[in-house]
Amino acid sequence: MSPSPPSPADRKEIPAAIGRYRILRQIGLGAMGEVYLAHDELIHRKVAIKRLRLDRYRGEAERQRAIDSFLHEARIVGNLDHRHITAVYDIGIEDGAPYIVMEYIEGRNIKELIRDKAPFTSMEKLGLIAMVARALHFAHRRGILHRDIKPANIMILRQDRLPKITDFGIARVVDASSFGDIGGGSDEKGFVPGTPLYMSPEQIRGEELDRRSDVFSLGVLAYEWLSGAKPFSGSNLDARLHSVLTDTPKPLGEFPGIAAGVERLVMRALAKAPAERYQSADEFGDALELALNALEGEKRGGKGSFSFDRKETVARLRQRYLFFADFSDEELYELFRASRKEEFDKGEALIREGTSGATMYMIISGSVIVLTETEGRRVELETLGEGSCVGEMAMIDHLPRSASVVAIKKTVALALNETVLRHDNPGLGLKLYRNLAATLSERLRASEAKYLRLVAAGQPGRGGE
Repeated sequence: MSPSPPSPADRKEIPAAIGRYRILRQIGLGAMGEVYLAHDELIHRKVAIKRLRLDRYRGEAERQRAIDSFLHEARIVGNLDHRHITAVYDIGIEDGAPYIVMEYIEGRNIKELIRDKAPFTSMEKLGLIAMVARALHFAHRRGILHRDIKPANIMILRQDRLPKITDFGIARVVDASSFGDIGGGSDEKGFVPGTPLYMSPEQIRGEELDRRSDVFSLGVLAYEWLSGAKPFSGSNLDARLHSVLTDTPKPLGEFPGIAAGVERLVMRALAKAPAERYQSADEFGDALELALNALEGEKRGGKGSFSFDRKETVARLRQRYLFFADFSDEELYELFRASRKEEFDKGEALIREGTSGATMYMIISGSVIVLTETEGRRVELETLGEGSCVGEMAMIDHLPRSASVVAIKKTVALALNETVLRHDNPGLGLKLYRNLAATLSERLRASEAKYLRLVAAGQPGRGGE
């Protein structure tokens, strides 16, 4: 995390260390907590440490409630291992004060980017919002509602311009079975958690919430980032809450550079009634991805109008990949027709590590290298040529990419987007999905069999321990 720096008036004595972490400087100071940039002396990496200021609480009962609430965030985020959610590394108590050790994020939050009119294109914004939607869905599937999605709580990394959801301080466990005895937490009587202009109508009314409440908040964020204007407003708290409950936002189409299709999908996320919104963050992510795919097609125009030997390509795909083995020629040709033809110059990335996406690339000509970044070092994994596929596993789980794929010479590929295929040709999409899942299952079974052979040979520590 990378919070706002403290004001000079708030500065206090900075500790030399907290636990095993050497403090470098203070990077945030609030009424109830302080945040430091520190160095992990064991793992040798920068971290952010958030520590509770117990001197702000009176009485043991109030102090214990504050500690329980503070550690709630660590328990939540510690169980969410996702590239676009800020990671929690450690938790501890020193001199009676609890602290959380978190991933240090070098970047700026979307609130700051909106304020400074940072140069992001509408397509870049849509792509980043879609990644946040997928990460939210990841949390929702694990029984977690964020309840405070807003521009200030989405960081965009400086180095690779990827998003991170931060601040799960008021998140709620709505499915305790997903977290064992972590507990669901409870709100104080009369307390409505959230930030007024980003809260859903049902959140304002104090009703029971589900994942659609976070979808509304993400819709508010999307509207504001795309247009530069807030959909709701008010000069005081009551006026702001009333605006969310009753006002219809100004049509996005009245702002420059926003396509009609984008306006429709954002306005659906902002529906007052939960039943009229997207029913999950994943469904919202699908809508964003479909809009983005259409805009990318328009942007590329005539690029990619190449021809290729379909029979030869079909033969190569069947020979190399089991998930294509039982497709008929016509089914594979239909996949080709559903694909977008793309060309990549040497050094251009087909897939960028850390991004979310559901596009698989079938290499028609040229070659690519698969690589990853490990502790700042570039590690080359493999080189692939004509007839190869890359990115197919992301079509199953929509999780962030674990490696980059870069053209090492001029490369031509067919880009097949699973979201587009699933919406346009669900029968064919289901067959591809099932075949990919079967292939993954075979890989897992082979790995399990190898492990059992090692166990039988008395070597359990290799490949499975």
